[in-house]
Amino acid sequence: MSQPTLRNAPGTIQLLQRAVFDGYDFGLKMPYLEGANRLLTSRGGTFIRRGEHPLSGYWRLPQRRLLEDLDVLFHQLGELADGRFVQDWSGFSRKIADAQADVRRDLFIWGMRLRIAPLSSGGVVLSGDYHPGCVAVAKRMQGLFLSTSRAWRVPASAELLRSNLILELGLLEEQFEMLDVLQELLSDGSVSAARDVTAMSIGGPPQERSAASADEDCAADIYLAAVPDIAKTSWTLQAIEAELKPYSLMSHQPAGIRHLLQRTSALLADDMGLGKSRQAVIAAGIQSAGRQILVVVLASLVINWEREIQAVYPDARIARQRYQADAQWVIVNYERLGDFVALADQFAVMIIDEAHRLKEPTAAWTRNGFDIAAKVPNRYLLTGTPVLNRESELHTLLRLSGHPIGQLPLKDFCERFAGSSEFRQGLRAEIGDWMLRRRKDVLPDLKGKQRQTVPVVLNEAQQVEYNAIRNADQPVFARLGRLRQLLERVKVPVVMELLGELDPEDKVILFCEYKETVMTLKQLCEAAGSGCVTLVGTDSLMKRQKAIDRFQQDADCRVFVGTTSAAGTGNNLTAANYVFFLGLPWTPGLQDQAEDRAYRNGQRRLVVVKIPLVENSIDLQLWQMLQDKRRIAQDLTDPDADADADADADAVRQAQQQLARVVAA
Repeated sequence: MSQPTLRNAPGTIQLLQRAVFDGYDFGLKMPYLEGANRLLTSRGGTFIRRGEHPLSGYWRLPQRRLLEDLDVLFHQLGELADGRFVQDWSGFSRKIADAQADVRRDLFIWGMRLRIAPLSSGGVVLSGDYHPGCVAVAKRMQGLFLSTSRAWRVPASAELLRSNLILELGLLEEQFEMLDVLQELLSDGSVSAARDVTAMSIGGPPQERSAASADEDCAADIYLAAVPDIAKTSWTLQAIEAELKPYSLMSHQPAGIRHLLQRTSALLADDMGLGKSRQAVIAAGIQSAGRQILVVVLASLVINWEREIQAVYPDARIARQRYQADAQWVIVNYERLGDFVALADQFAVMIIDEAHRLKEPTAAWTRNGFDIAAKVPNRYLLTGTPVLNRESELHTLLRLSGHPIGQLPLKDFCERFAGSSEFRQGLRAEIGDWMLRRRKDVLPDLKGKQRQTVPVVLNEAQQVEYNAIRNADQPVFARLGRLRQLLERVKVPVVMELLGELDPEDKVILFCEYKETVMTLKQLCEAAGSGCVTLVGTDSLMKRQKAIDRFQQDADCRVFVGTTSAAGTGNNLTAANYVFFLGLPWTPGLQDQAEDRAYRNGQRRLVVVKIPLVENSIDLQLWQMLQDKRRIAQDLTDPDADADADADADAVRQAQQQLARVVAA
């Protein structure tokens, strides 16, 4: 191929203004050229946008991907430039060569953070920001890549690994986080056999599976800090009773506080709306004896927890999202846990709300949560849904508490306790002393909750669209998402008709899976003269709280519309006595949590849950899958709740029978 040349232009702007090289990646400074981003990203390039970065405005490209066809890239850039920039091939290639001759190791280390942690089995684990130099050092030191955790296991001391990285890349010591908490490796058996769960199938063309990468040796291990074993505390029943005298409590709540206080770690798994947060706040206040308490919550619930603490301790000193030495209570959301690892030994008690968020051991916040829990003597876990999909999700929570069952390798745990009702009953017997769960029947004022399915039939045009999506040449998850969006749109007029049948004093929560449906419903409700508020994931904390407060307090605001992911957890919406689902979540726990925004302490009316289901669609498959998963969770947490599952199965059969009558008519 002949060497290309760009035509000279009247201007003096060079196509390649500057090139730099760190031994692994090139940095290229070029003027804006429409279409160039496609060429560069196809070669593994990334554009450095952060204004404070020393190379802001540069393209970063891997050495091999840039040099393998540099002349072709130059020719393609020349076609895009169309003579607007001055550059010939010799000048372009010379700048690349000059950069190779002047290697600067520290070009791309700005802002990098690396973590090195010791392993109980020997060696260390390296994790943090990606850099090819880190990979090269780990490989030279016979490291093994942990694909699940995106980390490296290196058979060396932490000091030696850090020294090699500093020499290789020019890193500063403050760019390393050196953990002194011993870590342990687990075999990743988190996907257990789901023989009891209905599989989803949408049909359509089969999709090829992508082959596993063979570029480097790897292992599917994950590491988590070794948490102290769970132990009994010195609290006696008499001492706890004396401590509880100043507090006003519902009849079931003292037992929950005793459950927490008498163990260094425990799970309070009460049904939603029974006041888990109030029980945990009181237990932590008593146990801490004035020392600091860390409260880990969802970002959307920070204000709720601040109010809960102040309701019990009006003069409490509370810090939100940051550490304050003079604050007894520090509230932080899961995503910010990494900022508190180094401060963990300051806390006497750690409360973890919605603890099922830690079910996935590969998540960064789970790793950070373990790093903190390893140094906190008392750990209180709260969740109304300890099992969302499968039995293995309890393993992480047991491990976080220091329970002996949690010390089993995950594969052994699944073999012993997963896959059958009998195995799950065995697990329930093993953890009975650690997990306390009460159902809503302890609240005598609650009037009950009823689920009702509503049959929906696709019209001819909708059926054509459904089939077109189902048979499209797309990955199965893309088709599944589009089908779920279509079904939500189909249900909008059905739900609006149901809203028109409600009495003036009724209030309703509408749960959707997609933000677009939320906005559509808001417009229709406002056009119909119904007061309406919304809550979606992009809303600020203040906007969320204003929507909740208005719905709870304003009699003219009758409709609350939100996505299940944003509005289905933690909020008190007892002004509603109806709950509608336009789309179903993937787990029964999330559905139950969403329903129980209305069905909780403070509700004085019967709560009716309406679930439109589209016949001959993935709706019925998803509904059956939820019932199967619910049975697994009930084996572990509610062994006497079979009647609820039977009622839901009856609801499906009734919907199908009713639909058959409609079609026949």
